[in-house]
Amino acid sequence: MKSLAYFFIILSVFSADFANAKGEDKTCSTTFRPKTDETAFAAVGSSLKIADKTCIKSFLDIKHDTISGAITIPQGLYPVLSNEDEKITFDITSKNGAKVSSCAFCDPVKALVINKFNPKTLCVLTALNLESCAIDNSIAYEVKSTEDLTEGLCAPSLVYFGRQGDILHFAINDCSNITKPTLSYDLTLGDEIRFLNEQIKIIKADNLGIYYSRLSEPSRKNNETLKNELTIPEKKNNNNNQLVELAQNKNN
Repeated sequence: MKSLAYFFIILSVFSADFANAKGEDKTCSTTFRPKTDETAFAAVGSSLKIADKTCIKSFLDIKHDTISGAITIPQGLYPVLSNEDEKITFDITSKNGAKVSSCAFCDPVKALVINKFNPKTLCVLTALNLESCAIDNSIAYEVKSTEDLTEGLCAPSLVYFGRQGDILHFAINDCSNITKPTLSYDLTLGDEIRFLNEQIKIIKADNLGIYYSRLSEPSRKNNETLKNELTIPEKKNNNNNQLVELAQNKNN
């Protein structure tokens, strides 16, 4: 780099990709199946909700093998280590295992760095925390993102365990273990059931499985305090009534 050598490969930077690059720990999202208001089937012993996790992973794409005196940067995709306000730091080991290296007697390289205020320049960070940069527009690179989807992950939910008459039996899967069937719901009280903040409409249930829909999250939150929504009838004070009747009898 400047103090070590110059690179002679034309720069290829896409500003939009650069601006949108994120660290892996900040770009994962989770969705659940079935989606709200979708009709689904779960066999006896199956959870009523599963999760899918999507992660957007950003990489520094070095277009060509770059050898410049003391520094060697093989072609490849280098994962993001951190994405801060001013800079993005990348691993020195590419996705295919190739590794950035320096000469035997040089300060070892521990990271590749792009400064967001000067994205035309690629820098290296050494083991002594010294930053050395190439001349502007001298290295061909691009910051790009890939999407990784992991399906069928556990989500805390009910597990259907069959029906007896109008009673449905469920266990609880908290993703560490599945309990014995401990919850029962009476269909004579309605075809909608609730487990914590999950509300479910029962369509059909038998010894094979259950057809159901996940409803929108209930408007009434768990442990919500009620204000003037329920009217509790006043209890009659029989003792007071008896005293009044006795007093009236004495006067008569």
